[in-house]
Amino acid sequence: MITLRDYQKNAVDSIRQSYAQQRRAPLLVLPTGGGKTTIFAYVTQQAASKGKCVFLLCHRAELVKQISTTLANFGCHHQVIAPHAIVNQCRNSQFLELGESFIAPCRVYVASVQTLVKRMDKIIHTPDIIVIDEAHHLTQGSTWGKVIDAYPKSRLLPVTATPCRLDGKGLGVDDGGYADDIIIGQTMGNLIANKYLSEYRIFCPPNALDLSNVKTRMGDYSKDDLAEAMDKPTITGDAVKHYRKLCNNRRAVVFCVTVAHAEHVRDSFNVAGIASESLDGTLDPNERDARIKRFESGLTLVLTSCDVVSEGFDLPSIECAILLRPTKSLSLYLQQVGRALRVTKGKTEAIILDHVGAAMRHGLPDTDREWTLEGRKKKTRKNDNDEPDVNIKTCPSCYAVHDSKLKQCPNCSHVYVVLKTQIEVTDGELVELDKSQVIFQRKTEVRNARDFDSLVALGRSRQYKYPEQWADKQLEIRDQYAKRRNEYSK
Repeated sequence: MITLRDYQKNAVDSIRQSYAQQRRAPLLVLPTGGGKTTIFAYVTQQAASKGKCVFLLCHRAELVKQISTTLANFGCHHQVIAPHAIVNQCRNSQFLELGESFIAPCRVYVASVQTLVKRMDKIIHTPDIIVIDEAHHLTQGSTWGKVIDAYPKSRLLPVTATPCRLDGKGLGVDDGGYADDIIIGQTMGNLIANKYLSEYRIFCPPNALDLSNVKTRMGDYSKDDLAEAMDKPTITGDAVKHYRKLCNNRRAVVFCVTVAHAEHVRDSFNVAGIASESLDGTLDPNERDARIKRFESGLTLVLTSCDVVSEGFDLPSIECAILLRPTKSLSLYLQQVGRALRVTKGKTEAIILDHVGAAMRHGLPDTDREWTLEGRKKKTRKNDNDEPDVNIKTCPSCYAVHDSKLKQCPNCSHVYVVLKTQIEVTDGELVELDKSQVIFQRKTEVRNARDFDSLVALGRSRQYKYPEQWADKQLEIRDQYAKRRNEYSK
């Protein structure tokens, strides 16, 4: 039986309070590895014990199995609406782990949304609660929306680690979504500090990639263009080299652009004598599980993947994340690095090899972020460029982190050489990103912003949703500090 952590109990209480206030759809936000599945499985078990009908929706086979396993550990019977192979895997794993299967006809349904849409007419029960995992996919007019709209009186429980979308749409009812409340759980920083997530070290290239020739489609880089830019022997070889140097004999997942790219990277690791296998959505479920088990046991050290390992892939044995897929998506970035931050026996820290400079664009994984239900304003054509949203640079000489626009390091005076095609810079040395210096720089930026207008400008540069309110708060904090200082000086 699973025991809830204190912050998970608080999240459950907040969900109940939201429903008591007549909210239909409180959105629960909790970082990857924080136990979202545990929370909504507990809510489901409690509802089922009172005779309520619950639908639990997700969009990947891995998530179906994960949710089914968690419900079983709570002793909650449920049905699984998915292809037969997935249902059989869920049933067999429960027999092996628990000695019995909790899959049985009842009023709790675990379903892939794609399958449920096709079978809704065969379901006789109307859900009292609909749980939506990875709810950043939930918007009006989507496949998810078809299910939600079919049951207008059902309460919703959307959950996600990253309440943001590439297309800029919000998840709130007034901005293209369904959520009418937001519950912010523990931050990633707090989870790391309390040992619920692993400490990490992150290594980045000293200069940002030049992806100016890579087109943007649907808000992110075109996969075809990106594959052409990234699927090169020099880059793949550099990934192998840095794995040996920084992650040798640790289990690593490599995030690639396409299936072909993942296979090429896999082959390169194998040629180097590092046991590697690839994962993709075309694999037979049994073969996919077999490859994962070999990885867990250490027979395979490296898994290369295109998409499969990003969302909902719960494998604490991952010790390293190797990023070979540039992305404009903050959500995808956090999902990827989050795979390596889960705690497991023997893991002292996670290693992130960021060959694509994602941290320079999106910030550190545990950077505090302002999550809201509102969408973001679209960039104007004038400002729509590929400049990193986080304007930091790591000096390859002294490793100091500073403003990316500087042509010379203010710490050691190292002069940067601008290359015509910086995509090949990944063939050089990765340097460790000094997290403390990033934090120090951000605090210094706030201190140097002396007035309201300067603070607002800083808030906008950081992509805050409400820079004016943030600026007001900073001035309020300064006033409170000044008052305390004056009192102490008397």
